[in-house]
Amino acid sequence: MGTRFSLLVVSDSEDLARSLSGILLTAGYDPAYTLVDTPVELSLALAEEPWDVVVASADCPGLPWEDILALARASRETISVILVVPDAAPELAREAIAAGVDDVLTPDDWRTAAAFARILREGVRRKELARLWDKLRGEERKYRGMIDNSVLGIFQCRPWGEIVSANPSFARIFGYDGTAALLGDYANNNTRLNVLPDDREQLLSLIQSTGLVSAFETQAFRRDGSQFWVSVSARPILGESGEIAAIEGTVEDISDRKAMETLIIRAKQEWEKTFDNVPDVIAILDKDMRLRRANRALSERLGVHPRDIIGRNCKDVFNLPAINGFDAAHGALPAHHEELFIPTLNGTFLVTFSPFYLDGDEQSDAAGTVMVAHEISRRKQLEAQLRQSHKMEAIGTLAGGIAHDFNNILGVMMGYTEMSLDEVERGTRLHRRLGEVLTAGRRARDLIHQILTFSRQEELNLQPLQFSTVLKETVKLMRASLPANITIRTNVEESDTTIHANISQMQQVVMNLCTNAAHAMRESGGIMRIDLSRVLLAAPEQQGLPQLSPGEYLKLSVCDTGYGIAPEILENIFDPFFTTKKPDEGTGMGLALVHGIVSTHSGGITVRSVPGESTCFDVHLPISTPEPAVQPSPARKQLSARGRALIVDDEASLAEVIGEMVERVGYQADVFSDSGLALQQFLAEPDTYHLLITDQTMPGLTGGELATIALKHRPDLPIILCTGYSEQFSPEEAKAMGIRQYLLKPVLREDLDTALNAIAESVAR
Repeated sequence: MGTRFSLLVVSDSEDLARSLSGILLTAGYDPAYTLVDTPVELSLALAEEPWDVVVASADCPGLPWEDILALARASRETISVILVVPDAAPELAREAIAAGVDDVLTPDDWRTAAAFARILREGVRRKELARLWDKLRGEERKYRGMIDNSVLGIFQCRPWGEIVSANPSFARIFGYDGTAALLGDYANNNTRLNVLPDDREQLLSLIQSTGLVSAFETQAFRRDGSQFWVSVSARPILGESGEIAAIEGTVEDISDRKAMETLIIRAKQEWEKTFDNVPDVIAILDKDMRLRRANRALSERLGVHPRDIIGRNCKDVFNLPAINGFDAAHGALPAHHEELFIPTLNGTFLVTFSPFYLDGDEQSDAAGTVMVAHEISRRKQLEAQLRQSHKMEAIGTLAGGIAHDFNNILGVMMGYTEMSLDEVERGTRLHRRLGEVLTAGRRARDLIHQILTFSRQEELNLQPLQFSTVLKETVKLMRASLPANITIRTNVEESDTTIHANISQMQQVVMNLCTNAAHAMRESGGIMRIDLSRVLLAAPEQQGLPQLSPGEYLKLSVCDTGYGIAPEILENIFDPFFTTKKPDEGTGMGLALVHGIVSTHSGGITVRSVPGESTCFDVHLPISTPEPAVQPSPARKQLSARGRALIVDDEASLAEVIGEMVERVGYQADVFSDSGLALQQFLAEPDTYHLLITDQTMPGLTGGELATIALKHRPDLPIILCTGYSEQFSPEEAKAMGIRQYLLKPVLREDLDTALNAIAESVAR
């Protein structure tokens, strides 16, 4: 067997390939050849195998020898290419050799074996050179990458400091965008090594004398002139005669470290100043509970110099009772805090004991304890006042809860009353009595809505409001809670005057003022006078209202015939928590709340009082321009519906009432008091239902959740959501979910008819 090698023959003649193979076999070679004659075959062959030699026929149809050469060298630069021409053609041979062909032969050329021997040897040498060159370039990229990616600035400069080479980090440290910009400045003699001149001379001198400089710290200048700290390490590069030919080294930006050192020094100074200026008492105790250090607040409270208490036992200095958790055998206190009355400091303090560990190992014994005493005497007083305020808030929450449950009861009563009226002949005594019951129910419903509004914590929502109506309803609500020995006299100017206000907060203003007036007359009784009138303030400052602008205002006056207010406390009555009531009688927040609400409504409040006779509070609220009256919508036609309705309410009797209501207009009602069972029924036959009426607040599955599931199966299903009071859903949010109508309880037949008509109209459209 001869020397094997791979041979790619590009020709349309099999004879050329056989002839070459025969010649080479005779010369001791064993070529493994492949014949291709199209550009596609040539490209595939070059991509599949690293050929040793490519032989190209100069007369191959569709494949000029120039294209063959280009494709071969594109696949591998070191591949050997031989061009075979039909006859001797010196010009073509010279052109081909100039283009990069390794040799030009003719068929049966006597030089064929020698040419292949030479080309194969050169091919081996080319491959080895290419491998070595690739390795050299890889090593160069590796070390160049290490230098370029180093976080340290690496440089080489002339003996006098002119930079001749640097890596990107060096350029970045000195404020340049890249090495080229840096070297450009040095080439133009615009700069030198940007350090302080004296330090530069010292650095160069040290390099010459010692041969190596390490961690030389100096201040340098960036390109923009800003100053910073660097650490320089450098060594000389000696020439052939031993002279310093250049200097190479590294530069590290140590501005952060220097800044940290400065911060540590400053932090120590600040800590010492802070320690002495903290108003709380701070003492550092050793293992034996003796004072090692105390701040100025302690010495000032004790009235002694710090040196007179340092070294004394903590209990002796503060005259403390036995401290919980202190174990004399183990020294320092465990971390905890206590509320203690400290006799020597004459007050109640929240005392915190915190052990500290010098080595950071919390498993070892503590080096001592830090004691911090924060005075809470004032806080203890405020806590008592806050507890009373929480009682008032709880009452409001309780009222809202009771009103919510009462809505369900009222809904049953009013629902059956409405349906009973339909079955009783008009003009009879029973019809009149049932009508009175329904009227009383409506009044009870309005009262419940007022209680719910009062108990909510609403965001301020200003709307045009007829204050006279709010005043009358609120006074009506207050009558039931006032003692019998207090008479209420109202004088409300009847007009269509409106203000821009929040109804809930206006109710709070009236209720707080009336409550204060009633409290002033609780013992001896008296007359509470409530006046509402429209007034013109030409000079508000003369009325004690300098913050108001001249104009028309609605004036509310609440007066009592109680014990009055002493002149010395008159200016403090609107301060939070200021009160003359006993601890269990009030928090002192009522008038402060009134003042805040009136102020947010751009109004003002003043007080007039005669001690022992009377007190009057005058509230002025700016009048707003009334909005045009809304034209009443035409009466709706009586709905006559057909279909199947699903009624869900956890109050079974209320669900039955609503079920009867919808049956009266033509629906077939399926009534459930369990929302889970109602959902099972709906999922069993979702396409048979034409209406869903559900309560919102129910155990297990809420109305909103039930509606969400129902709409997934029936997106077209009309849904009416009924609620007494729900923080989870507003009408807008319900509509966004796909709920058609949103009704407040108790649901009357008129409300339900309106909702059903609206649904019918939307379906018709």
